[in-house]
Amino acid sequence: MKGQRIVLLLLVMLIGMLNIGAQEILVYWQTFDTNKMYWPIDENFSIVDGEYVLHTENQELYAYLDLSSKDGTFQLDTRLITGKSTAGYGLLFRLQDPYNFYFFFLVDQGYFLAGKAVDRQGINFCPWTYTSIIKAQAKNTLKVTYQGQKLTFLINNTEVFSHQDSSFESGGIGLYTQGGVRVGFDDILVWETTKDT
Repeated sequence: MKGQRIVLLLLVMLIGMLNIGAQEILVYWQTFDTNKMYWPIDENFSIVDGEYVLHTENQELYAYLDLSSKDGTFQLDTRLITGKSTAGYGLLFRLQDPYNFYFFFLVDQGYFLAGKAVDRQGINFCPWTYTSIIKAQAKNTLKVTYQGQKLTFLINNTEVFSHQDSSFESGGIGLYTQGGVRVGFDDILVWETTKDT
């Protein structure tokens, strides 16, 4: 019995040592204090006072970066500057193209939505869900972690939802807003998970 416990302890230690090699490496950081020209600039996209601002009256807006990664974390700060408090805005990840991606949106009234778009068809992982974690008329930090099929969604460093899905194994990142709002984005951070066994 004692020998079995020792073998089990050694096995647990070995697994722990194998996992020590896994780490997240910061691969992208954008503060918008300067324009690095990674993001589009025109009448709908601009840099104002250190924020990347998306503005549209009627249509949806997407801006995305071909920064493909498989497993990792994507985080940004966002806030509604002006417009409808019922309009959704947020981030896209594991983006294949403008029609296929995972998304994580919020509205200023305190609701969030997580899901995916497949060939332009939106599929929600959860309905619009209320949380008091969202700060109205203020900056909120959106964060997603993606490890294999496990997707975890956080607002202001608090997990609000998780889901398993295998549609997209890797892809780029993006920003999104519905029409009728002016939304600011800042402090975009992307980490990649590396595994050294």
